[in-house]
Amino acid sequence: MKIKYNISLVILLLITVCTTYSQDQVVGENCSSFRLKPGKKYIISAWVKEVHATPQISYVNSFVEINSGYSAALMPKFKPSGAIIDGWQRIVGEFIPMSNKLTISLKTTGSGKAYFDDVRVHPYRANLKSFVYDDDTKRLMAELDNNNYATYFEYGLNGELVRVKKETEKGVYTIKETRSSNAKQ
Repeated sequence: MKIKYNISLVILLLITVCTTYSQDQVVGENCSSFRLKPGKKYIISAWVKEVHATPQISYVNSFVEINSGYSAALMPKFKPSGAIIDGWQRIVGEFIPMSNKLTISLKTTGSGKAYFDDVRVHPYRANLKSFVYDDDTKRLMAELDNNNYATYFEYGLNGELVRVKKETEKGVYTIKETRSSNAKQ
């Protein structure tokens, strides 16, 4: 259920106002509830999918770079780690901003393509859940937990929940499946 973006963009977060970018288009402004505090620890996580002709064990051409008042030599870079799950590999890291301005750069090396999704920043001691809804039906399609792993919800033709799948570091597993029918007369 990952949304694919071919991205080479920078997300800029400010202490009072943030602007959200999607494929180099401004999609939202005035995110004033996010207050970046210099000197406090934060977690960044994202998912990346690199385009390769052959299957990969790990992605090595993509990374997330953080700039918050660091010198170029000290700028944190976070690379994908862990298993590749349905073509996606997680990027996760901790950082301490030096200023109230934060620039997040989603980058690839060379001429390869990469897709980034579910980019999240939150305080180290905070819990964060994200929700994905279908634009047309308004049904819950996925819930992302504190570790940025998804629980997927699949629905039947009549709108009833038929399957729940959980993404883990070992892959995606079906954890609940329901079938029902009416007796024929």
